[in-house]
Amino acid sequence: MPRFRYEAIDRSGVPIHGTSDADSESALVEQLSRRGLTVRSSTELSLRSSMGADRATLPRLHQLRIGEQLREALLTGLPAHEAVHAIAAEPLSHPILGVAPWLQLMATILFSVAATCWLLSGALWQATVLTGIFALIVVPLLWLGVLWWYRIRPRKLLRALANRLEAGQTLPSGLTQAMPRELRHVMNARIDDSEKARVAADLVPGLLGSNLRSQQFVMSLIGPLVLLSVVILGLHSALLFVLPNFKRIFDDFGMELPALTELLINLSDVAGYFGTTGWLVTLALLTGSLILLAIGLSTGYAAEHLESVPVFGVAFRWAMQARVARILAAMVRNDCDLAESLRAATAGSGFKKVSQRGDILAREMEARSGQYHPIRELSGLPVSMLYTSASDTSFEQRKSAVADTFQSLSEMLDSATVGQGLLLSVIIQFVTVMFTGIVIGVGVLAMFMPLIRLLNNLS
Repeated sequence: MPRFRYEAIDRSGVPIHGTSDADSESALVEQLSRRGLTVRSSTELSLRSSMGADRATLPRLHQLRIGEQLREALLTGLPAHEAVHAIAAEPLSHPILGVAPWLQLMATILFSVAATCWLLSGALWQATVLTGIFALIVVPLLWLGVLWWYRIRPRKLLRALANRLEAGQTLPSGLTQAMPRELRHVMNARIDDSEKARVAADLVPGLLGSNLRSQQFVMSLIGPLVLLSVVILGLHSALLFVLPNFKRIFDDFGMELPALTELLINLSDVAGYFGTTGWLVTLALLTGSLILLAIGLSTGYAAEHLESVPVFGVAFRWAMQARVARILAAMVRNDCDLAESLRAATAGSGFKKVSQRGDILAREMEARSGQYHPIRELSGLPVSMLYTSASDTSFEQRKSAVADTFQSLSEMLDSATVGQGLLLSVIIQFVTVMFTGIVIGVGVLAMFMPLIRLLNNLS
């Protein structure tokens, strides 16, 4: 029998909200009228209605994602395995795949400039070799790795999923881990299958938008860090290839050098001691650090560790709270058990401490002990709204309002996360510009002032 969420008024005009089982909307109206209630609006709580309600309002950019394509295929009546096979044949896109061609183009331009200078003047042969290795070996290998991870690997997972669905087999852990974190923990929750289906259909549109915002947050941080890495690599290149020429000039004339000039020449000696091997190691460390940071931010593995960093960690805490609020909104809206909703939401946060403390709170709710232990990482979320006694009948009437509150909070926190990422991006760019200006200013003064004094003495 379908379940309906309704809004009604009693004989005194007091609004009443709740849920009830009925054969149809007309049966629901008749059932509530016998209780003296007049129905204002009602909504069927089913998988089909939940999916159909959101279908027309989703932007096309979201519909290009795998989850929305799958929903569209299922709505056409295709069997599940045929729908998944159809999605596996669709072109898959990801923001990282769009960055790779630009990186290849920049590396090729650098190699072309270095090679031209080498052919025309015989200089910069070391830079030609290094940029050639980077453009012709390193970047193509990175591109192939990204292509496999974001295009070939998802297709394999989808085809494996379709084959198992067709054979009626259970899903392996590898395919389960490929699901979004929120959906994975909803599916592991101790609720019945119909509730899981409704919650999953409720979550998918929000997950699509959240995924786009999280990618925007990651790219807003990675871009300035790439610029800073280029500056550091350029400084190392100047110490290795440019400053030794000045040192030879000063040594030939036996000049007494200022302390700052001596410091830069000593740094150049250190860079020259390691030679091109040190330059390659620096390049590998910078590139590897950026790749690991991008993976850690995209997958969320580094979020719990970065959350404790002052100022910088606020964005990761907000993103985690947005996930918790999103799961709570979907599960409360679809009449799931409150304790299990809290357990699934904190487990889907991605933070081990939050998951452990959420499980403790869920057990307290199930035992109805009346004790509430606030979680520091969830400060700002009204988790106490979930606490209700067995005799509290008013909570059934305000469930919809509680779910809407958590839904609004999740959207606000997602937007705040992107805003914080843009602010951090501006700060990193400002630091990079300041660092570059100071380095160039110090280098010019330290190298050219003794050279100008030498020219004056010679004249």
